[in-house]
Amino acid sequence: MEIDIVVGDDPSGVSSLRRWLLAEPDLRGQALVSVRIEGQQQGAMGSGLDVVNVVLSNSIALGSLLVAVATWRRSRPRAPQVTMERDGVVVTLDGDSPEAVQRILREWGGSTPQPEPSLDDGIGE
Repeated sequence: MEIDIVVGDDPSGVSSLRRWLLAEPDLRGQALVSVRIEGQQQGAMGSGLDVVNVVLSNSIALGSLLVAVATWRRSRPRAPQVTMERDGVVVTLDGDSPEAVQRILREWGGSTPQPEPSLDDGIGE
């Protein structure tokens, strides 16, 4: 699964987010993180749009990626707008709450993992 992430209005945001994701323990071994320039013709002068590209090894890592991006936003002096694209579906992370992460998972057609029931939940009584 491939996710493209664009950080708005923060020139240092792309490299900062890349470093943050590479250091995230829940993504180690689950994600390949790189930066590419989008929208620039080969050999042309000028700058294109810097994009953090993340390739995830499984769908479980998607939740970890979204939480890591939300946490990174919260760590910034002014939380930048973050736009993410997966399979042509573009979403904007405009908060850092669990609800914001769940909204994106729903928009991308993912499911939110539910906790396993415990014996104290009254099951089997």
